[in-house]
Amino acid sequence: MAYIGLAKPTIATYTDGKVYTDGFRCGKAIDTSITPQFAEGSLFGDNMKAEYDKEFKHADITLNTTELPVTAHEKMFGHKTSEESEIQFNANDESKYVGYGFYVTEKVNGIRKYVATWLKKCKFTEGADNYKTKGDTIEYQTPGLSGQALAEDDGTWKIVKIFNTEKEAQDWLDTKAGIKPVEEP
Repeated sequence: MAYIGLAKPTIATYTDGKVYTDGFRCGKAIDTSITPQFAEGSLFGDNMKAEYDKEFKHADITLNTTELPVTAHEKMFGHKTSEESEIQFNANDESKYVGYGFYVTEKVNGIRKYVATWLKKCKFTEGADNYKTKGDTIEYQTPGLSGQALAEDDGTWKIVKIFNTEKEAQDWLDTKAGIKPVEEP
């Protein structure tokens, strides 16, 4: 398999892991990574390894997008926002649990499929603010987020589904995030 594209970073307010609300697109995807972390243990007996165990702890997440919408500041980080696009940062603001999804284009034997991923319970942290003056060339500065995905009580932390079309993958993400389809006139 070869992944050749990443699209539609989708965030939604976490309620109980089954229903999500207030879903939105978190800009346009630049890159994301998901790195599972495991607790490991070995038992030695008679001068050799007798048992070995490895269990999921959490997954580290990074997300880099073209923009961080104003709504993300409220729904992900607990900042106060206004209709005039003002964002108020407070030392007592707390990040909130969210669901996070996206899809990638996969190409196998010349056939494209769309692999959608939904991380059920995540908490993100805002990255550093980096700014540069404009020089001889245009250099974009984009927001980067980091966080962790946790397992639900039943152990589920990630859902992956493969689709034949981009629309199917996007519709699945929208359904997961509680985004209502736009009705055309």
